[in-house]
Amino acid sequence: MRDVLADGHGRGRHVAVFNVPMHGHVIPTLAVVRELVDRGHRVSYAVTAEFADSVRAVGATPVLYDVPPAGEAPEDMAEGVTLAVGVNVMALPQLEQAFAGDVPDVVLADVYAWAGPLLAARWKVPAVQLAPTHIPYEGLVEEFFGLEDISQIPGFTELSGELAHFGVPGGVHALTLAPPRTVAFFPRSFQRRPETVRAGEAHWVGPAISERSFQGSWRRPAGDKPVVYVSLGSQFNKRPEFYRACLDAFQGQGWHVVMSVGAEVAAAGLGKVGDGFEVHASVPQLDVLASASVFVTHGGMGSLMEAFSLGVPVVVVPQMAEQRVNAAQVEKLSAGRHLPREQVTPQALREAVRAVAGDGRIAGCVARLRREIEEAGGAVAAADVVEKVLADTPMVTG
Repeated sequence: MRDVLADGHGRGRHVAVFNVPMHGHVIPTLAVVRELVDRGHRVSYAVTAEFADSVRAVGATPVLYDVPPAGEAPEDMAEGVTLAVGVNVMALPQLEQAFAGDVPDVVLADVYAWAGPLLAARWKVPAVQLAPTHIPYEGLVEEFFGLEDISQIPGFTELSGELAHFGVPGGVHALTLAPPRTVAFFPRSFQRRPETVRAGEAHWVGPAISERSFQGSWRRPAGDKPVVYVSLGSQFNKRPEFYRACLDAFQGQGWHVVMSVGAEVAAAGLGKVGDGFEVHASVPQLDVLASASVFVTHGGMGSLMEAFSLGVPVVVVPQMAEQRVNAAQVEKLSAGRHLPREQVTPQALREAVRAVAGDGRIAGCVARLRREIEEAGGAVAAADVVEKVLADTPMVTG
């Protein structure tokens, strides 16, 4: 039996979140989960054990599935999607069993967490896509994957069988390119070709940034040196030659340089590190960005949005196709500079950081983007979308 809650706002409902085990996909959702929990909802979060503590920290209950460790993400996005399909296919029976006696009222699912919309179809409950990257637009398949049609991705052959089994209409194209509702964690101005977006409802709420004391803390050192922050994120950070180029580029330039290089590079070391450098396996990124004058980044959407929300311009050194699209958007909005990785030298890095740090036009554009992010609403706006869906959805009561 299903009933709509009397308050008409969908409060006190069961929300299930489905995600893939990747920091850049989990982290953007946590503030939304906290907001939903604070509004009185019960949130179950399907992910691997690696993220269980982060999920608990925002008040949700982890629903764990087990898959083999993925290792470093491939640069080829079609290969990466095929691996993500494998994760979903392995997770599906585990999650179907885990939720068998506790069906949610609404499903929130990452763009790569297809187990979510498949199970939503089985349960006949609404689904909302959570997009940490561009909502599908005209040209995405070619720009992201180098293909003419998304069905050419090998993994989708396996996923097509699951779609039929779970009763999802429209096949792979509808599932991946035309979701009924999407919440995107960046402002509309950063969306590639927004006029061609195919989603039924598209809500660009901007980054949903949460308190992250579980990541530790960082304090700016004494003195007045401007801070340059360097990070290639969590997936493409095994690049010791890049970090050594940064050491050469910024030595003796009057900057304090904070470098997040990943566990493997940190353990191996980078050789002699001069004064004015900090080299860490990881850092609490928001703390460092709050003091940074420039961010040298791989250009992941989450990292870019955190930088812009704090008014920090960027030098983008993309490592794969999606990040190259992001770098193009950065330059289109004059929020920083794109430095292709094949052009990286100490001199090129030094010149790019100097140019970005000293450009008043870039500073003004970043300030406008920061205001747009503030106005987009973040976690509050995302939770409003979910509650609107819940208010129109009968409650699962048995």
